[in-house]
Amino acid sequence: MYIVRKVLPSEYAKYRTHLKALNESSRILRFGAPVGDDVIDNLCDSVEQDTRHHVLFAIENANLEFVAVGHIAMFKEMEMAFSVIDAYQGLGMGEALMKRVIQHCRTKGQLKGFMVCLPHNQAIRHLCQKHGIKIHTEYGETLADVELPAADAATYFNEAGSQNLGVFDFMSKRALLPWTLLA
Repeated sequence: MYIVRKVLPSEYAKYRTHLKALNESSRILRFGAPVGDDVIDNLCDSVEQDTRHHVLFAIENANLEFVAVGHIAMFKEMEMAFSVIDAYQGLGMGEALMKRVIQHCRTKGQLKGFMVCLPHNQAIRHLCQKHGIKIHTEYGETLADVELPAADAATYFNEAGSQNLGVFDFMSKRALLPWTLLA
């Protein structure tokens, strides 16, 4: 089980570091095309300047680095995007992120949106299928239409538990950090 926590706006700069740590194939999976650091810088500048419309969820390693991130952009429509550092792929982190992001969206009433997917990205296609997100291809671009069910009592209960677990994980890792540096 991975603990996925909501990222504090003051930590959004770590998203830039995470995205720049993606290898070329992972960047293509995340952005749909090869991108350089300048594209990542432009995206992260806009995310950091407008934290009201961007929500991040992350899984951290023991060094407090983001190894997997779910990004929700909430404008007219909600857009979801996911990225996992290459060394951590295939371990179920994408599943944990998607589940947590969907739960958050449902409790906030963000029920319709989309994701841009590559036709050959089997991992994200599998996750979309598993969570009832429909995928279609138009003009060579594959999109996932996100239509989530409204939140029920269990969704709100699970969201509260996930938030508390995320806060506990955040605090416990940071409380241990000074001691780990001495070892």
